[in-house]
Amino acid sequence: MTTTYARVIDGTVTASDPPDLLDPADVTADGRWWDLRLHGEDVATWESDIIGPHGWAPIVTTPRPPDTATTTYEYSVQLVDGAPTEVWTERPKTSDEIAADEATANTAQMVAEQDESVDKLVAVVENLNLITALTNAEINANPAAIIKDVARELKTVARVANREARMTSGRTESADTGTEVPD
Repeated sequence: MTTTYARVIDGTVTASDPPDLLDPADVTADGRWWDLRLHGEDVATWESDIIGPHGWAPIVTTPRPPDTATTTYEYSVQLVDGAPTEVWTERPKTSDEIAADEATANTAQMVAEQDESVDKLVAVVENLNLITALTNAEINANPAAIIKDVARELKTVARVANREARMTSGRTESADTGTEVPD
């Protein structure tokens, strides 16, 4: 979180960093301006002697618990044992948050598959070059094998194109790129 200080007035916590100048109308100003800037003091003195009398104190940080598949945590600053403290309150994830998590995971999966596909696509191009270099006599000698090789190569190209299309269009609700049948 960006705010590192909270102001506590009459038991109410407001997460806000202290201003440079405190207006005379403020409840702690006694009708005069206060310069709350850190000048030559060390931070501990500034916190206790300059901003402390006006209600500001450092926020005690607490680690954010990790989300689960179905829960997340809301941030707040509350008084705990008299000190402003980060509090993480568990709540169920919304259906939109769950869908977003799934889309993020699917994107990561598809990107990883794309990385693996780079070498496969280079091999596809090389294999297709070999096939196109064959003579008609060589193709006619075993057309079934040639057709099967081309089908394997096209399957790789189609799966890669499908992943790219899904990521480009934002259709990451699924990572499905078609049924994978072993060669």
